[in-house]
Amino acid sequence: YCYSNYNLFAVKSFFFKAHRQPGLSKAIEQIVKKHNINIIHCNRAKDSYLLKNIKNLSIKTILTRHAASLIRKKYIKKFNGIIGVDSSYVLTTKKKQLKNNKNFPITEITPFFKEPKIQSNNTSKKEFFNREFGININNDHPILVIVGALSRGKNHALLFKAIRELTYTKNKPINLLICGNGKLEKHLKSLANKLKINNIVYFLGFTDKRIEVMFHSDIKVLTSKKEAFGIVLAEAALLKKPLIGTKGTGMENVIKHEKTGLLFESENTNDLANKIEKLIDNPNLQKEYGLNAYNHVKNNFTSDILIKKLEEFYTKI
Repeated sequence: YCYSNYNLFAVKSFFFKAHRQPGLSKAIEQIVKKHNINIIHCNRAKDSYLLKNIKNLSIKTILTRHAASLIRKKYIKKFNGIIGVDSSYVLTTKKKQLKNNKNFPITEITPFFKEPKIQSNNTSKKEFFNREFGININNDHPILVIVGALSRGKNHALLFKAIRELTYTKNKPINLLICGNGKLEKHLKSLANKLKINNIVYFLGFTDKRIEVMFHSDIKVLTSKKEAFGIVLAEAALLKKPLIGTKGTGMENVIKHEKTGLLFESENTNDLANKIEKLIDNPNLQKEYGLNAYNHVKNNFTSDILIKKLEEFYTKI
């Protein structure tokens, strides 16, 4: 997208994905209008191919890198600055790709997202899920929720195995809610049947009520093998939910181990099951982590804070 101080206009490329940080678009528009500047802010490295169509080459160009993996050096040369949403990406880029160009502007600014607001209407969890999704949740069992596309990267299979261990080995029955759709839906439903947990795993599909689902759940879990940040974790944190996520990923921006939630070893079913068990056995710990998560996100990742960081970076450029 190309942003002008006179109006906001866009040329969509084949590579552009409209769902990426919608709040970022509004933040950029706010800044360029405030300071009367022109800037080209790309969402993918390959959007740089559009730059050849820009006649005014004096306009600064910036890339927001949404993934944790490195981009090719040839793309770096096309930009005047790069923003990474993951601290490890920024550090690795400095170390491996910018070691001979230490003055190149690169910084970490975590993703912009719409801060959830829920007005409690005293609807019980059971009533909510029955009304909205036609399912009967067992109110006596804790409710875990995972939000994300049904893809291998999100690693639902690992979570299913942990749920089986909790149910049959540890005798800790729970409800697992899955928000999202994708090509693995059929496979995952088959796996749930195979593991004999299909009676406690609920596929809600793609829903615009994911915030309400998280609000009416007890614990937010994300089992991705890789994650640059994890916006859904920040959303759940602002709902005061305790968090469980994968160690060694961008989730550690939001999940501070044993403070805002718990981190488990990647691909370790037993460790994941143990972390879930620890939280479901300690309701007070759930409340403590949930409140800590709320304060952590509120103090570090809200729009006002991120807009200020983006404004400072533009000034530097």
